[in-house]
Amino acid sequence: MYSLPNKLQGFVPYKPLTGEYRVRLDVNESYHELPTDEVIHAVMEIGRVKLNRYPDPYATDTINEFSNLFGTESRYVTAGNGSDELIGLIAAGLLEKGSKVLTLSPDFTMYGFYSRLYELEVDDLPKNTDFEVDIDETLEYINNNNIKCLMFSNPCNPTSLGVEKSEVMRLVVEAGKKGVLIVVDEAYMDFWDESQSTLNEVSNYDNLIVLRTCSKSVALAGIRLGFAVACERITSALKTIKSPFNVNSLSQAIGAAVLSDTIGYRKSIAHIKESTNTLALGLLGLSKLGVFEKIYDTKTNFVFAKVEKAVEIYEFLLERGVAVRCFPPNHLRICAGTREEMNILCRELAVWQIQELEG
Repeated sequence: MYSLPNKLQGFVPYKPLTGEYRVRLDVNESYHELPTDEVIHAVMEIGRVKLNRYPDPYATDTINEFSNLFGTESRYVTAGNGSDELIGLIAAGLLEKGSKVLTLSPDFTMYGFYSRLYELEVDDLPKNTDFEVDIDETLEYINNNNIKCLMFSNPCNPTSLGVEKSEVMRLVVEAGKKGVLIVVDEAYMDFWDESQSTLNEVSNYDNLIVLRTCSKSVALAGIRLGFAVACERITSALKTIKSPFNVNSLSQAIGAAVLSDTIGYRKSIAHIKESTNTLALGLLGLSKLGVFEKIYDTKTNFVFAKVEKAVEIYEFLLERGVAVRCFPPNHLRICAGTREEMNILCRELAVWQIQELEG
């Protein structure tokens, strides 16, 4: 009888929430759909895509539009089937079996998942009590524990906090002296401040990879499209180890069309940032009623909140068709939505609080 490999022991499947809910604020998607008539028309032109032919192995048009939008050079960019594929490629191809990868918790769990899947050792360094990253502590840990790679999100999912660019670059420089690869996942950077991005630094450092995604600000979670930006040597390696036709033709066509709409992109970002601020203010108001203990200063399209009865609130909302994300025992992550969705959320939270007071 065939036996599964020992490395799969302890792995559990990632189980996203499924089903129909009247409000979905749990997975940090954009609530915007295609932004303009021009883009919709361009996307409709995908009917011209030759589906009987393999896609462009280098996603040339899509990468060019990405590079134009974010001000980087296309020779530094690799397209992937979502950032997840690129994280997996980094773990599988750029690190030797048994190498140590460092993660900072709490953070995006897939860094550790793919590292373990490809038989790397994973060390986890907890952030401080305010969920901030201590760069000096991180460097000390890297230097004393034979770390070969650090993966972290900036701004962070789930805490919504950001590390200033100057501190990230200090980390890159000092870790680079030890030959340590730094992977900075900037999936939410669009919602913070592009001047804090390290995208324009990749050509200057041989140990820096920056990840970007179309699943958040670009509102294309459904097509699974992400990008790794790095120096030419790393980019060449990623293009060598990826599957030849990893991004399908439809995703490439849609991605290129939407990324080309710079004006629509900027408007969408501004609108989502405004909605996130409205959500944060609404939750701050509820905190005065005792629903939340702390609302963190968000740099993303979601709000991270400390609450004593996080699990109870999560289950209460879910029963009423409102999905948010729970981080037991005492934190909730809530994504910005439409005005109607956020009104529903706040009303249900108020009902919960009333029931608590009466109970």
